[in-house]
Amino acid sequence: MKKVFTDELISWVSQAKQILEHANIPCFLKNEYATSIGGEIPFFENWPELWIHQDQDYERAQQLIQPLRDSRKASPSSNVAADWQCQQCGEQNEGGFALCWSCGTVLEVST
Repeated sequence: MKKVFTDELISWVSQAKQILEHANIPCFLKNEYATSIGGEIPFFENWPELWIHQDQDYERAQQLIQPLRDSRKASPSSNVAADWQCQQCGEQNEGGFALCWSCGTVLEVST
């Protein structure tokens, strides 16, 4: 088992999980409900984490979630991101999401 993604917001970790599940990579969330112990341990140790079951899936998992990671860096939680239109299916999505709610395509971030 290896950790492939962590973030302070469960929504981003859940989106990463959806990407891996869509690619048939067995994975699971850790610390999904750990925010309630926030004062007991350092804050970053209770952030939600995404783990894969099989180590041989690590490189592929990293490649699949890299666009999501890039999107997360481009829209920090303190900023409100603009709504965007999916290039795959044309659906309009809210700016806080990096996955199209309709088809699951990851938002492409230009740098």
